[in-house]
Amino acid sequence: MSPACGAAAAVLALTSSLVLGGCFATTGSVEAGPATTLTTSAPAADAPGGTTGDAAPGSATSTDPAGYAVLETDETTGAPITYSPCRPVRYVTHLTGAPDGVEELVQQAVNVIAADTGLTFTDEGPTDEVPDPEREAQLAAYGDDAWAPVLIAWTDDAAIPDLAGDTVGLAGSQAYTGSEGRSSYVSGDVMLDGPDLSDILEGPDGEAQVRAVVLHELGHLVGLDHVDDPTQLMFAEDNPEVTEPAAGDLAGLAATGAGPCVEDLATP
Repeated sequence: MSPACGAAAAVLALTSSLVLGGCFATTGSVEAGPATTLTTSAPAADAPGGTTGDAAPGSATSTDPAGYAVLETDETTGAPITYSPCRPVRYVTHLTGAPDGVEELVQQAVNVIAADTGLTFTDEGPTDEVPDPEREAQLAAYGDDAWAPVLIAWTDDAAIPDLAGDTVGLAGSQAYTGSEGRSSYVSGDVMLDGPDLSDILEGPDGEAQVRAVVLHELGHLVGLDHVDDPTQLMFAEDNPEVTEPAAGDLAGLAATGAGPCVEDLATP
């Protein structure tokens, strides 16, 4: 599949001339047995000083009165697509090219998202898996009978061309629709631009700003879209004073953790 802004697309810009979160998206399906499909919502792109992109047709608007917006809804139920709360969100971390000390910032951000969603995140350690915008939800390296864990990877625009220019991050998840017709996210990835974020880290309040980038991208990972409210962390343009989830973000994160417990998520 080729990258293109699709049903789960969004873009975010930083006032420091760096864009935090946005996205490119690809959508597609893979036959996985009777009445089952795998849909990919590819990573959300973030960039330094970029412009705000439009949400794709079919995605939630950013003027949700609840203070948050979601990237995708289930075609059958109309409810937001989420990770199943009765399954842990497993993740691995690729640290090649990461600025010194960011491993702890990533862990802090994951802990915040876990607490605010109620989802269980399981750290499966470091990986040498190379980030790829066309990453599949099933990879032989992780076994034929399991979904690949979420990949949180530090990289650059040489490896991931969509990180070129103002873009500092990409994040998104892949949804599987089981035989009962329910969709649930089963894997995903967060790709962070090491050189750009190294520059942010060296600037004013650098650790908090980088942590906010990771939080914003993890928000996309669990299913949140951008909003128009500049006081929220999921705002499409950065407010350097907002480094923690605000009221709308918290409502959205709670919603993404309150999805249905989808049992039939065995790999096809």
